[in-house]
Amino acid sequence: MTKNFIYLISIFLFFSCNDFPLDQKPNNLINEETMEKILFEAIMMDVMYTFSEKNPDFLDLFGINYLYQKYGVDSILLIQSDKYYSKNPRIYSKIYKKVLDKMKIQKDSIDRLLNSK
Repeated sequence: MTKNFIYLISIFLFFSCNDFPLDQKPNNLINEETMEKILFEAIMMDVMYTFSEKNPDFLDLFGINYLYQKYGVDSILLIQSDKYYSKNPRIYSKIYKKVLDKMKIQKDSIDRLLNSK
């Protein structure tokens, strides 16, 4: 019981002494435009993987590692940026609105192609 209590207090002290506020902008924050592109491509990759014939190499070729390499980010930077933007809903909703607008444009283009046949 005493060990658990000391462990709990240690964790509490560790997190309470953290000098990085949750809403502070990270030094190497992914800018809004790049975040928009990453989110759009991640959603499109997920859709392609879900609704197409399963290519066993799809995730290796176009998975999350592809996005990391293409945009020069890593998982930690992406998580930090996502946390920052999620703590700032006005910015995040603006980013997602642009993503949804791009998705609508893509859908409209596909619909026009299908209707022209």
